[in-house]
Amino acid sequence: MLRYNLIMLAVGGLTMAAITPRDQADAQSGQSLAFAEHACLEYGVTPGTQTFERCVLGAAKAFDRGEPDVAYAEARVARASREACKSSDKTPYANDGSGCADGLTKQ
Repeated sequence: MLRYNLIMLAVGGLTMAAITPRDQADAQSGQSLAFAEHACLEYGVTPGTQTFERCVLGAAKAFDRGEPDVAYAEARVARASREACKSSDKTPYANDGSGCADGLTKQ
C-alpha cells in the first residue's frame, strides 16, 4: 500500500509540473513595487495615468529581476514620452489615433 501511495504521489507531482504554465507570474514583490513607484515619481511621471501604471509595471519587473538600471530606464522612457507629448500639438486622447502618451492627464 505504501508503494502504491508513493507512486501515485510521484505521478501526481509530475502531472502538476507538466500542466503548470512556464511563464512567470506578473506578480511583483511589494518592495519592487515601492521602488518602481519611487523611480517613476522621481522621473516626473504623473501618478494615476496609464503611463505611470506602465512605468511601475515595467520597473517593478526589472527590480524583481535584479536589474535596477533597466528599471530606471523604464522611468526615463516614460518621462521622455511625457515630454514629447507636452512639446507636440497633439492631444493626449485623440480619437483619430494621433494622440500621444497620457502622462499629462489623469483618468
